[in-house]
Amino acid sequence: MRVTQIHSSDVMPVTLYETTQPAAETKTAASPPSKTVVRKKKASISNSSNSASTHSSPSNTDTTSQSISDIEPAIATNHAESSSVEALPVQAAPALITLPPPSASYVLDVVRTEPNLATPYYGSGEIRWRHDDKSYLMQVTAGVDIFFATVRLYSLQSEGSVGDTGIKPRITTETRRGKATTYTYFNDDNRTISFSSDPAIIPLSENAQDKVTVLIQLASIGNADPSQFQVGKQINIQVAEEKEAHTHQFIVLGQETINTKMGPLSTWHIVRPPRAGQYSSCIDIWLAPKLGWLPVQIRNTEANGAVTTQTIRKIKEGLEK
Repeated sequence: MRVTQIHSSDVMPVTLYETTQPAAETKTAASPPSKTVVRKKKASISNSSNSASTHSSPSNTDTTSQSISDIEPAIATNHAESSSVEALPVQAAPALITLPPPSASYVLDVVRTEPNLATPYYGSGEIRWRHDDKSYLMQVTAGVDIFFATVRLYSLQSEGSVGDTGIKPRITTETRRGKATTYTYFNDDNRTISFSSDPAIIPLSENAQDKVTVLIQLASIGNADPSQFQVGKQINIQVAEEKEAHTHQFIVLGQETINTKMGPLSTWHIVRPPRAGQYSSCIDIWLAPKLGWLPVQIRNTEANGAVTTQTIRKIKEGLEK
């Protein structure tokens, strides 16, 4: 198995480090710091089997843990006639490490509700995740049940490598019902992201993902060291879709037990809130440590109130059935 360390991006602000800003001595206390200093510190690896030793709802989870954005430099100010600003020593920022979850294939139940419809749509989906020490292949499908048949709504396939920053997509293929197939290209040589459906070219960050591998990248963080998940922690990852790429902010909400057709599962709940001007939907993800930290429930809440929830039903291959 491969343990990797996520490094800071020199291209886009999607680093997984905490940063502190030292302020240079100036004539007035209001002067801004001259630069940002990042100090790296490796995180230790613990056994993922110990990650779920205690389980509680978010309301019962210790909420005193600080998030990355809550850590700010302490400033000592001298209010003498010639005031100055002095920064305390810069704190070392721990780096996040990754270890891809085990290969597996599993089926999920799909339920979609819409504000103006009394009856939900029901369907099924499947996640297939395969990898070795050098490469991976991920396939995701989803459909709805109509009468006695299931109509496939979309399918996504992602392939690439497993590198120093975890999952490294190379090409993502997406097919939606009634629409042309689209391709997203991650060009590692010239450090860009490009699209078949749009001429835009976007700088590629070190930890960039597509919208399916980001699930596995989050799982890889927990699988490498469960202590990297703490209530309130924020993880920023560049995510590329059909025509654009943005930095998505994921927040760790805490541990929860969810009900599935496989029985109750202890999970870590992560949320990606909406961000004005970039994406309007809210994504909730539940990762199960006892199932290799794979995503066992995914919920998409759209701006119009429609909600699509996918919950694991059974394991087809891999893991322990």
